Formats: sequence, structure tokens, C-alpha cells
Amino acid sequence: MKVDKEMKLNVANGVMVKLDELVVKRNKWQVHYDRTNNTLYELLAGCLDSYYAIKGTKAEKVFLENIKDSLQARKLKVQEGTSVLNLIVRYVFDSDRRRIHGYARVLRVAVKEEIEVANFVEWVKQAGGLEEITSSKGATEATIKKRMTLEAKVEDVKDLLIEQLQHPLAIVPKTHLVSAVDTAEYTLLIGKMQVDGKTKVLSVVPDASSAMIQASIKKIAEALIAHVERVTKERLEKEADTAKLDVLNSAELLEAA
Repeated sequence: MKVDKEMKLNVANGVMVKLDELVVKRNKWQVHYDRTNNTLYELLAGCLDSYYAIKGTKAEKVFLENIKDSLQARKLKVQEGTSVLNLIVRYVFDSDRRRIHGYARVLRVAVKEEIEVANFVEWVKQAGGLEEITSSKGATEATIKKRMTLEAKVEDVKDLLIEQLQHPLAIVPKTHLVSAVDTAEYTLLIGKMQVDGKTKVLSVVPDASSAMIQASIKKIAEALIAHVERVTKERLEKEADTAKLDVLNSAELLEAA
């Protein structure tokens, strides 16, 4: 039993030593920033290696105690129930929670796809980078479905805007803020909502970038989706209430009979 305990300590401490080496490498990476992201991928591969080395072993519990104590000694908060992957990434990168969550999410996908440590860097590159993995491979079916719905609605909004050219809500007088060469492109307006729900258009927004236009179209699409969902929910609730009344009325008729 004593030997077993010593073995657990040795395994747990061995993984901690590897993580400390990764911390040193991470510090160097931050000082000499690698724009190719190769070093970042290698660091994450090291995290994956440590995860594979400890997860599911008899030494996992000892390791968890050690890494939590080390994080708390560095004045880092550790929430109850934090996964092993998140703890490892937090220990190595000592970064904000959003970044930690993103890195850990990539590693979870790698674990799910049974990616070997030696192939991890190339796997990330082939996938198109970390963000591509988190947005596609790491997304749930519900998230993917929601994204596809939004993309389809964005295209619908673009078509609606073209149709709306024949029936504009208003025509704003010519202004020196927008060049005549911009007539082929969309522009943005800024206005003030009134108590009665109407909007006073106050000015054209000059130099509206393509990104600003696309973001506005996306906002319209999101609002339309939300409206449809709200109307659908209200309709379903109304149908449910009607069904309940029908059941109650049927019960009353049975009692009367």
C-alpha cells in the first residue's frame, strides 16, 4: 500500500514537473512572440500530453490536489468541479478565463477525436487554427443549427433590402458627408427613437465600412429570427391554452352526462 502511494506521488509529481517546464516555455513565448503560432500549438500539445498521462490513472486524485494547491498559491481562484483540462491549461498559461476556456475547448475536441500528441500541431494547422476548431468542431449541434439559421436569414435580409429599394422608408437629402462615388454601396444612418415609436433620422454615417454594413445586416437578421421565435412561442402557448380548455370542457361534458 505504501509503494502504491509512492507511485501515485511519483506519477503526479512527474506531470507537475512537465507542466512547470511548459510554464517556462510559455514565458519565453510571451516575450518572443511567435506570429506563426507554432510555439502556442506546441504548448497546447504539451498540455494534451500531460492530460493523457494523468487522466484516468490512480494518481489523478493526487495530481488534482497538487495542481489546485499550486494555483491557489499563485493567487488564482479555482472553482469547484473545474475539469482536469481546464486546470492544466490554467496552470500553464495563467491567462484570462475566456482564453483558458478556448484553449481547453480545443483540447477537448482533440481528446474526442483521439488525436495523438505527436500529431496535434499538424492537426490544428490542417483544421485552420484554434478558432476554426472551437467554432466548428467544438460547436454543439444546436449551435451549428443556430449558426446556419442565422446565415440563411442574413441572405434573406440582403434580398429584402434589394426589394426595399423600390419602397424606401424615407429618402434623406443629399449631404456632403457621403461622396457621390459611394452610390453603389450601402450606407448607415443614425437616428433618435421617439415616444410614439417613430424614428427621426439625424445624419448619414460617413465612411461606413463593409464590416459595419455586414454587422448591421446581421443585427437585422437576428432581430427577425427573434421576432419569429417570439411569435411562434406565443402561437404555441395560445394553442396549448386552447387545448387545455378543450380538455376541461370535455371533462365537464362527461360529468354532465
